[in-house]
Amino acid sequence: MLTHNTMMVIYIGTPIATIAILIALFWISRILCGKNSNTISTVTPPRLIEFSMEELRQATNNFDMANTIGLGCYGVVYTGLIGDKIVVIKREWCGLQPRFLAEVSYMSKIQHRNLVNLLGYCCDDENQLLVFEYMVNGSVRDYLDASRDLTFKKRISIALDAAKGLLHLHNLDPPVQHKRFTTSKVLLDADLNAKVSDPGMLGLLEARDLRLVNPRGGLAETIDVFSFGLFLLELITGEKPDVFESNEEIVQWILPRMFNRSSFKPYMKITLECLNYPAIDRPKMDVVVTELETIYHNEVISEDRGVALGSELFNITIE
Repeated sequence: MLTHNTMMVIYIGTPIATIAILIALFWISRILCGKNSNTISTVTPPRLIEFSMEELRQATNNFDMANTIGLGCYGVVYTGLIGDKIVVIKREWCGLQPRFLAEVSYMSKIQHRNLVNLLGYCCDDENQLLVFEYMVNGSVRDYLDASRDLTFKKRISIALDAAKGLLHLHNLDPPVQHKRFTTSKVLLDADLNAKVSDPGMLGLLEARDLRLVNPRGGLAETIDVFSFGLFLLELITGEKPDVFESNEEIVQWILPRMFNRSSFKPYMKITLECLNYPAIDRPKMDVVVTELETIYHNEVISEDRGVALGSELFNITIE
């Protein structure tokens, strides 16, 4: 049997609990829909084209599978033609419309010369599509697989472009970690300028979660730095890192190739630093960018072309 005091607690406690739940739901909705000053608004994104579904059907020949260039858990990626311009159209599996619009609005605000450019979008009750610029030379991985020749100077240039793209993501407020950074996520334009692709909603949501736990960020960014170290190794060898069973195999690849000694050694030094354990010993991306800028500058002005021998490569001391 309930006492008078118990009933009073219930009467008083129930409204308080209800208010607490409403407050919690209010803040959750602000986080998910980006209503506060630290998150992203779902208002129609600025500087983007809102395409009609009919326009994108025509661009892809009614989403013909012959135009498919990618397929995954997120959806299907097509090439298309809008006017006289080739574009990439990412058709996402339909999810929550507010979340999709938050992604679009967010991506419109983080545009950078070293991120693949979002041109526009299409969103209705049944369809969610993103339209990106087309990078004619595909991914760095594709370019390396095609055995196309790249000078050491151009490899450094590509690395520097990619590093600047990652640095831009890490410098956002809150910081965004790519989490899936590989040579397949770095695309090349006609002049072999490199741009990072697919930071997307995964990075945005994780950045928000991280912000709630630690407003200054944390070690999560070191995951991207480690991935960038693997990227540097893959870029210089042309091979995926997992194909090398020993340092000697890398040496065998290095020996017949000509590099500027003064540039190659610091390149390998920053590569190894990015792969450091523990993760806290890895450099931040601003340090990586600075090092690569110095290496590129030295490569441009130097005339000393020599072979970097394996003994030099693997006796590098990281201070």
